[in-house]
Amino acid sequence: MQNVTTDNRKWYVLTTKPKAEKQVSKRLTENRVENFLPLQRQLRTWHDRKKWIETPLFNSYIFVKTEDKLRSKVFEVGGLIKYVSIGGQICILTEQEVERVRRLCSYSEPVTVGHENFERGEEVEILEGHFVGFCGQLLENGDKHKLKISIAGLGCFATVFIDKNIVRKIL
Repeated sequence: MQNVTTDNRKWYVLTTKPKAEKQVSKRLTENRVENFLPLQRQLRTWHDRKKWIETPLFNSYIFVKTEDKLRSKVFEVGGLIKYVSIGGQICILTEQEVERVRRLCSYSEPVTVGHENFERGEEVEILEGHFVGFCGQLLENGDKHKLKISIAGLGCFATVFIDKNIVRKIL
């Protein structure tokens, strides 16, 4: 008889103390807790130099993959405040949503994150490039389109600029 194991772990979103995301991620990793800190590269300019740095895509957020019964154990590493909840329900991300955030982090252009409600706009699908297969709401902006990509589990969206020639309207 074959031994079948099921992975009962889920992706949860927690808030950290301000500017503590990287330290919390390091401590979680040291304690063998699977975590994901969404980072993006940004060029920062000071009066005397420019430097590429990695900054959190979501300020004060970190994702952990753990079992429901072990959720309270993650607070042992310190620097965590609480689980993020929407409408009284703790946020649980799907693997697809986590993968979507990973792809957003690997995008070479700036990505901004907003938490306002979606405005009515055309639903489009990206046909090629870094975000092929992604769908979202389209907002015109010059030679490129501004696209809102939903991250429903977090109750937010990411905004990216996409070449208008690589999207098609979803009917």
